[in-house]
Amino acid sequence: MKRELRLYFPKVRIRWGVLALFALAIQTIAILLSLGLDDIPKRLLFVLSYLILLIFIARNLLRPGIAIIGIGVLLNVLPIVANGGLMPVTVENLAKAGQTRHIEGRGEGDAIPYTKNVLKSKENTRFYDLSDRIVWDNSFVFRVFSAGDVVIAGGLVVTLGDLLLPRVKREARRSENSSRVNP
Repeated sequence: MKRELRLYFPKVRIRWGVLALFALAIQTIAILLSLGLDDIPKRLLFVLSYLILLIFIARNLLRPGIAIIGIGVLLNVLPIVANGGLMPVTVENLAKAGQTRHIEGRGEGDAIPYTKNVLKSKENTRFYDLSDRIVWDNSFVFRVFSAGDVVIAGGLVVTLGDLLLPRVKREARRSENSSRVNP
């Protein structure tokens, strides 16, 4: 009996995937829409979206990529909740990334328009090491991000690999001689 290798795409189940899409839609609304003069609705929407994401992650924890994304989400939730519902970022980090135009006229604790960030000094930031403090000089949108964002990106890569890459399956194949039993 010979063993034969075959490629196949496994059936992958993502449970409650609509929750993840709903949470991302909530974040998009909070970033792009003006929700009044106060930033409290924006802060509440972000916290709510992360709670919804955590429920989705809990339902899919056995998927390795989603478990990694969950670690990244938790790393982001800590500074967001501890700093009033938005991800803290410092003037210094925004300056390194060339993004100071977004904070003209803003003070300590003010939400930055069209972002998920709140302006904070390093001294007044709880969980500073987990906040948006990694600066990457690039031409993309994301120039300042957090350690949690890096972990989430890694989890997305693992999840996409899990969904899109074929698996190898070993199948037993009978040889021609063994298939005949005393004719």
